[in-house]
Amino acid sequence: MTDRLTYLVTQVLQHAATADELQELSDLLEADGDGVISRQIEALLRQDIGTGNIPYDHDHWDDIASSILAADKPAPAPLVPIRGNGRWRWGVAACVALLLATGGVWYLLQHKIVRHIANVEQQQRHSDIPPGADRATLTLADGTEIPLDSGTQHTLARQGNTIISKPGNGRLSYQSGSVLSREIPPYNTLRTPAGGQFQLQLPDGSKVWLNAASSLRYPVAFTGNARTVELNGEAYFEIAANAKQPFIVKAANTDVQVLGTQFNVMAYEDETSVKTTLLTGAVKVNDKRLHPGQGASIDRRSGALSVQEHVNTEAVIAWKNGLIQLEGEDIHAVMRLIARWYDVRVTYNAPVNAHFRGIIPRNVPLSQVLKMLEMTGEVHFTVADKQIIVSP
Repeated sequence: MTDRLTYLVTQVLQHAATADELQELSDLLEADGDGVISRQIEALLRQDIGTGNIPYDHDHWDDIASSILAADKPAPAPLVPIRGNGRWRWGVAACVALLLATGGVWYLLQHKIVRHIANVEQQQRHSDIPPGADRATLTLADGTEIPLDSGTQHTLARQGNTIISKPGNGRLSYQSGSVLSREIPPYNTLRTPAGGQFQLQLPDGSKVWLNAASSLRYPVAFTGNARTVELNGEAYFEIAANAKQPFIVKAANTDVQVLGTQFNVMAYEDETSVKTTLLTGAVKVNDKRLHPGQGASIDRRSGALSVQEHVNTEAVIAWKNGLIQLEGEDIHAVMRLIARWYDVRVTYNAPVNAHFRGIIPRNVPLSQVLKMLEMTGEVHFTVADKQIIVSP
């Protein structure tokens, strides 16, 4: 969501939009082939964001909408329904029309908006690349590979006294029976492909969200003095507390030690550093203690550790919550993220110096994500098969 669009919407809501600003908004809608702008305007109206000192009051806007539709005006196109919580939920066309009508400029944009919204779905290209989904591969101790997705629930295997099951909804669960401390438990590995994600409940009850193109190696039962797992890629952890058996995440040149807490580790091989972000509790990163809201970054080459204060933790774990949240990342970091989630290749035909801020849902097709990035005017994309070509 660009700052410029937020500004234009705010101007209209405040009855302060100039003729040039109204025309700019009209031009944006006219060129909005994938419906991205319309959905962003809808989000501004519905989610109380980006409207300055004018909050979105559902009852107020519903009353205004009723009076507008009842007025003696040309009948608008049918509204697009949105599932809601019992309230009269307006579709994109109604939201945009309502926004413009309250600014007194219905006549200027009504026909453009209605014509555009009515054809949004038809304009989606069949060749568009879908977002990632719940899928992974579980490798048992004997090398057996079990493909996983978000399908039916069932028991997968038994490893010693541990039962491995998939309770559904993209989750894998381990239920461990009694294990003698001198026994060496077998190890399993959960791998997600590019364009995949999965959840895991470890034998001790700890929960792990595994991001795309990642893997986690772990024992089917925790014995000994520590609970140790090995990570490649990115994962979010919610660790069951056990002071007598600390939890340790090994990722490249980083050891994260924790008793019970919530944290994120990003350790992709194509990133220059391994990053740990603490949400709650306390962890040690290579013996450096972190407090909630702090992050630690370890350079892959030199091993140098630096600590970041006041990290935006919501942005760090946005992927786990179904969002792509950009906080000033450069084009290369953004495209690495997109390549993992959409399972595409990225090439550059010229140097691009662009940085991005904003929030994009992770469940939209690739074309919509690229459209939002192109709205900055700093970058252009060409998609051929599963390759993205980046141009200034």
